[in-house]
Amino acid sequence: MWCSPRLYFRTSALPHVHYPFSTFISSLLLDHNLYADDTQLFLSFHPLNLGDVLRNALQHIFSWMTANLFTLNSSKTEFLLIGLKNQLATIHIPSLDTSHSARYLGFIFDEHVTFSDQITAISKACYYHIRQLCCIRPYLDSCR
Repeated sequence: MWCSPRLYFRTSALPHVHYPFSTFISSLLLDHNLYADDTQLFLSFHPLNLGDVLRNALQHIFSWMTANLFTLNSSKTEFLLIGLKNQLATIHIPSLDTSHSARYLGFIFDEHVTFSDQITAISKACYYHIRQLCCIRPYLDSCR
């Protein structure tokens, strides 16, 4: 799914709603994952139709949530558009604040799928653990 030449829309941190919300999202023909307190939506679209497709999907989601007495936490909602640089350059929606990267199942995806953010995060974690091993090394040598 991530290798498709189309772009993807992702929003996370929607309130946790069990099966009715999942059924509703499926009726909009959106791919999605539900977690304990997180919902991720995936939407494939042609770059020229982004405004209409996104507006339509969000309008339906907001309407459903309002009708079912839920609210969307906009401070925790993020959008990640994934595609080629030339595809992303054609998209101009001033009201849409997009993220450079987003975490999905523990993996960090960035907008151009270069994996640079994932590599940086792994490098930092490795460096931290190597430094921790250096701190206990004197104690390991004395145990011989």
